[in-house]
Amino acid sequence: MLQVSIKPGREKRIRGFHPWVYKNDILSFSRRPKPGELCIVRDHRGSFLAKGYINPDSYIAIRILTFKKDEEIDYQFFVKRIEEALSYRKELVPENCTAFRLIHSEADYLPGLIADYYDGYLVIQVTTLGMEILKETVVRALVEVVKPKGIYEKSTVQTRELEGLPLIEQPLYGDVPERVVILENGIKFNVQIVGGQKTGYFLDQRENKLLFAKEFVKEGDRVLDAFCHLGGFGIHAAVIGKAKEVVALDSSQLALDLAKENAQLNGVADRFTFVKGDAFKVLKKMSQEGEKFDSIVIDPPAFAKSKTVVQQAKRGYKEFFLRGLKMLKPGGRIVVCSCSHHITPPMLEEILISAAYDTRTPLRVLYTTYQAKDHPFVLQIPESRYLKCIFARRFEWEV
Repeated sequence: MLQVSIKPGREKRIRGFHPWVYKNDILSFSRRPKPGELCIVRDHRGSFLAKGYINPDSYIAIRILTFKKDEEIDYQFFVKRIEEALSYRKELVPENCTAFRLIHSEADYLPGLIADYYDGYLVIQVTTLGMEILKETVVRALVEVVKPKGIYEKSTVQTRELEGLPLIEQPLYGDVPERVVILENGIKFNVQIVGGQKTGYFLDQRENKLLFAKEFVKEGDRVLDAFCHLGGFGIHAAVIGKAKEVVALDSSQLALDLAKENAQLNGVADRFTFVKGDAFKVLKKMSQEGEKFDSIVIDPPAFAKSKTVVQQAKRGYKEFFLRGLKMLKPGGRIVVCSCSHHITPPMLEEILISAAYDTRTPLRVLYTTYQAKDHPFVLQIPESRYLKCIFARRFEWEV
């Protein structure tokens, strides 16, 4: 197996269970590496550190699979990892949920692999060359452990192109329907597997949606669900929070069509107004027209996909938060989110503080939350904490 030595001082991060070796960490190779092959990582003195796979053309050159010297990276290795992941999810996913994230890449020490479970079906994403080479073995292990009705691959993320891989969407095992109905917190959602966004649904907000509906929505509220996708927050607000009216905004007509179906599926469609459009323009127009809401959730896509665009992303988030705060009634509740790990929790707070200052909106912060527990945040992998949400309430008085 290829042996890779890393520079003095770079081993501390690896010994601390961080799963990445960067290109500039590498001191030498035992031979010329083959992209995607397995390798052993050693410190500059030759002591064993970890095993993983390598792509010498990538900025993240090695992604670690195990820190155990005697653990082989074979079929049984993947069976064991998947069994561990499934056992963890069985402990924490409630019975009224029939969809969850089974494999969360580095956070399950299976870098380059995402696997979501949708009521008997698996949808996977493979994002790296090393995992692409191991994919057939991984699929066999998933079939043995999970025993799904079918497995569908949606490897359509742009990071594949950085690894020199094409974008792929295809069935891998069994028969997978285009759509499947799942339960999330006891609420029905029609999920578009084939042709939909991501793996079909955003499962990482499950606990935040329930918290929003239970504590931030009151019976009779008027609610704004900005970037609604399939209507997750809004439908929770209507079904559990008993909101009187929900305005659901998204730029995707496919998402809005499914959101409307989901509202009908749960018997709350008569309380919804669906708005298609660019959120910057729509929210600005709504705030200028004096629209007011009791409860607001603003959950935009990841603006900061790299460090180079963080400042630009912060301006975008602030514009959305400004518009939301201008439409928030006295005593109203607002949730603001960022799903980019480059936007840290302190950054998100700073953006909200700046927007509150500019709109003269006094806020109490009730909760700061992260992604659902089936999308684990590993302490030694700060990059795994990507979703942040601030739950705040406006004071009753106006200035």
